[in-house]
Amino acid sequence: MPAPIREEGNPLTAISAADLEFAMLSDAEFEQFALKHPQNSFLQSLDFARFQRARGQQVELFGVRRDGELVAAGKLNYTTTRLGYTVCECAKGPLMDYTDPGLVRAVVELLRKRAAERKAAELRISPNLRYMARDADGAEHPEVEDNRPLVAQLGGLGFQHQGLDMNFVNVNWMFIKSLEGIQDAEELIMGTSYRTRKAIRKAEKNGVFLEQATLETLDEFYGALSRAGDEKGFVYRERAYYEQLLRTTSAEFTKLMMAKIDIPAYRKSITERLAAESETAAELRREVEETGSKKKANRLKVVQGLVDSYERSLKDIERFPDSVGVATVAAIHFVCYGDEVVCVIGGTVQDYIYFNGATSLYWGMMLHALEKGYPRYNFYGTFGISGQDEEGHGGYEFKKGFGGEVFQLVGDFVMPVRPAVFRANRLARAAAGAARLLLGKLPLRRSA
Repeated sequence: MPAPIREEGNPLTAISAADLEFAMLSDAEFEQFALKHPQNSFLQSLDFARFQRARGQQVELFGVRRDGELVAAGKLNYTTTRLGYTVCECAKGPLMDYTDPGLVRAVVELLRKRAAERKAAELRISPNLRYMARDADGAEHPEVEDNRPLVAQLGGLGFQHQGLDMNFVNVNWMFIKSLEGIQDAEELIMGTSYRTRKAIRKAEKNGVFLEQATLETLDEFYGALSRAGDEKGFVYRERAYYEQLLRTTSAEFTKLMMAKIDIPAYRKSITERLAAESETAAELRREVEETGSKKKANRLKVVQGLVDSYERSLKDIERFPDSVGVATVAAIHFVCYGDEVVCVIGGTVQDYIYFNGATSLYWGMMLHALEKGYPRYNFYGTFGISGQDEEGHGGYEFKKGFGGEVFQLVGDFVMPVRPAVFRANRLARAAAGAARLLLGKLPLRRSA
């Protein structure tokens, strides 16, 4: 006999909060469920929970059981402002089957109750689900996946959707490359654009190498990261943040990766290649003059192109004396967890952009993902998708060169748990924002 279909409002099959058991989970119980869940995210991981605990944050690992079996779980964070306003947040969660409306309703009610017990004024969730499928160009494909009904359902349960704009805090626009079915590095690189392949091979030929930062080499990583951030205007964390990551999470989970170049070795290699190709060019030139061979003439054009390229390379690095030694040209924070390798944040030091350090890091971590069996490579926060005039469009185009598609998540949802306190806080924030705007428009007083 087939199992009954669970329908909204059917008293024989609908789930209520009373049918479920809400409980705090041990670290092991939580990780066993979260790691295998199809919505897994590093933000909903035991490693990240340990890191947040070490930073003094209030963290709870909860589970919801039905007939003794875990059907939902998540990591809750509690933050309290100086004025005593508390937020309960489940970032990139909770992890559960959102196609089961009865389960969603019951879990939401249990979470609201837990938030109320902890005196939180609001409950925030952000399911790790796509809002709508998109392709590499950002075009919508609702026929593939469409979670607009879920947004409406959560609204009916008391949540306020916070919109679909780019979110720099709880990232909801990403670019992701699927690695499923890719057998080896050659197949992987052929899935990139010609320009990206050329940059990867140039970096390899020039001797760019990767190194994972440790506590002993953290200053090298942080120096490059902070310099790239200051130059390009992206927000990076304080050094202590990355030190705490290294101390509390595994070496596989936290990968603070650096791309490096040995300046003396690079100069020596280019000089030797220039000498060899110059000699070849001279010999070909003599043969062309003596025989008039078109084949030799065509070969000469290719070799002369290499000579010119090596001469430009030596010219480009004149500003880097051998005393520089080994330079860190790019630094990126990666996380490896669950089904994906995530590029969290990082960039290239502008002085060393010639060496394609970011390209090398992306490529090296893609190879790592392929080797370790991660089915996805997540470029994470992606902006400027709509057009070349938008901020971040260059970074988006750079990521597109590796292949993949735009991922737009359903975003953040906020539920008032203590409505009066919630409304008062919103009014206070609105008033403060209006005051800042007004002060910004007032003329400055001239000094005497």
